Amino acid sequence: MSIPNLSLAGQVAIVTGARRGIGKEAALVLAEAGADVAVCDLVADNGELTAVENQIKKMGRRGLALRCDVKDKTSVNNMVQGVTGAFGRIDILVNNAGISDPGGPTEPGMWTEREKKAQDFMAQIMAGKPGISLYDENSFESVLETNLRSVLVCSRAVVEHMIKNKRGCIVNVSSTTAYSKGAEAFSPYSISKRGIVMITEGLAVDLAKHNIRVNAIAPGGIETEMMRDIWARPELLKWIESKMLLGNKLIKPVECAHLILFLVSDLARYITGQTVVIDAGFTISP
Repeated sequence: MSIPNLSLAGQVAIVTGARRGIGKEAALVLAEAGADVAVCDLVADNGELTAVENQIKKMGRRGLALRCDVKDKTSVNNMVQGVTGAFGRIDILVNNAGISDPGGPTEPGMWTEREKKAQDFMAQIMAGKPGISLYDENSFESVLETNLRSVLVCSRAVVEHMIKNKRGCIVNVSSTTAYSKGAEAFSPYSISKRGIVMITEGLAVDLAKHNIRVNAIAPGGIETEMMRDIWARPELLKWIESKMLLGNKLIKPVECAHLILFLVSDLARYITGQTVVIDAGFTISP
């Protein structure tokens, strides 16, 4: 009996939101498995994205760094044209790009400002104001467009290329917040991540006849810049890590990358329409 391997030799992958965190690690792991990888991000002028491209090339793979606004159809189409022009095909798409704050990508230098906004919001909630009274449609739309609409925009842009290959894999990055209840489910981030679960299921059915598999991962408690507001508070961090049953510590982004590799490999050739939680047991912790 032969066991399918994890090799992606000869395949071409696109990873969005790839300059750091889960996106960066996914790009590097896919390259290590043999794929040529295009890395894309809204922020492409600070050297981080180019550094990922260079790491890919040092592995002996072809790498390509492209700026892309994943919520903009024209920008995405230009990105896809750049990839097919350079590599000739697209086999894998990892829809990783996302924001937690309507201000845009989570930058280290903006943490103090984001922290103040969060404190002001919580102060109003604690003062008795209902969340709906603080609803700001521009903020909601910014998060929903970046996190949710982008999945459809990017997937639509690559599908025809995958159909030509008669195979393809799409992995969407959701979150354990997709399963939030009550007040926490009201945040645009949670709503967008729950929407990704539904889009994943719908795309899986729609594209199965073309041998294109669509799955998602739902990370929780990952050591990324988006989690800075948690790992910057020792008491909160200690509580969260106590709930992470496997290891009692935040998960490194590379562990999510390994899960993505599994889902795009032949080991998962009969898995589609699924969202796999990776949270060290946090969501089932008593």
